[in-house]
Amino acid sequence: MSSNRRFLPAAVLACALGALTFSAAASAAAPACNGSAKLCSRTLDKVVLAGSHNAMSSSSIGWGVPNHAIAIDQQLKRGIRAMLIDIQYGVPDSYDLGGGPIKYVKSTDASNPKRQLYLCHNKCELGSTPLVDGLKPIAAFLKSHPREVMVFVNEDYIAPADFAAAATKAGLLKYIYKGSPTRFPTLAKMISSGQRVVFTSEAKTTPVKWYFEAYKSTLSETPYSFASTGLLTDPAGLAESCRANRGPAKGPLFLMNHFVTRPPNGISYAEDSAIVNTKAAIVARANACKAARGKMPTILAVNNVELGDVVGAAKKLNGLG
Repeated sequence: MSSNRRFLPAAVLACALGALTFSAAASAAAPACNGSAKLCSRTLDKVVLAGSHNAMSSSSIGWGVPNHAIAIDQQLKRGIRAMLIDIQYGVPDSYDLGGGPIKYVKSTDASNPKRQLYLCHNKCELGSTPLVDGLKPIAAFLKSHPREVMVFVNEDYIAPADFAAAATKAGLLKYIYKGSPTRFPTLAKMISSGQRVVFTSEAKTTPVKWYFEAYKSTLSETPYSFASTGLLTDPAGLAESCRANRGPAKGPLFLMNHFVTRPPNGISYAEDSAIVNTKAAIVARANACKAARGKMPTILAVNNVELGDVVGAAKKLNGLG
């Protein structure tokens, strides 16, 4: 009885199996971009980033009326990849109420010859960090995490050249994105080029070419803040919470401001953040913003990043779980 079966030589079969094994191993070892290989082929404007509003303002480093309980270095470890920061001029000062001098920083303007650069919000008297010192942990994080991409929105009241000098001194310059402010590469290309940090400003940025005017062409946003938690969680009002505010409709990046600042003083409270920062609340509002504006938010900016799950919300919106 004859048979037409043909068997592969053992060596050929072993080679084929080896190739399959190698292919599977290579696939499993595909490098990640912002934590997932699935994000590498997406342009920056198609990725959702967990963000921190007034990221520099933290009770852990002694700020008064803080927005967070943890500082920038811990926020980065937690998974925050977009930060809104404020920058002003200030001068070291002190006062004495009878118990000895208390050192602090007093806000000033550009004409003061003793001016220095600080991260501070509204008034440096309520909390401040020297700008270079505040930027150094970001540079250190980028060095130790070479496959992470970040975006910054600066509310700054200083000369652009002064910010550029501080960023350079902090070791950030080699990581800063220097391409188009309206057409962003994929995360993989940004990582391979080394230019992994986008810096935008709410103010003028000339003559610094890599410093983009946020609301001129790069960024659009929702309303800035909300007086109650219901405005961010009630399904009936989510579309209104996503209406256009600053920035061009065609701006590639989209900022979803997702925090409560109670009137009349605009103070942020942790109990409000605990309500609006839940994964479900953030995801529901982001999807409502996509429906209302035709685009998924790029940045989910919250207060008290240590509460709720803005990182988990970003992962879900990215289709990662």
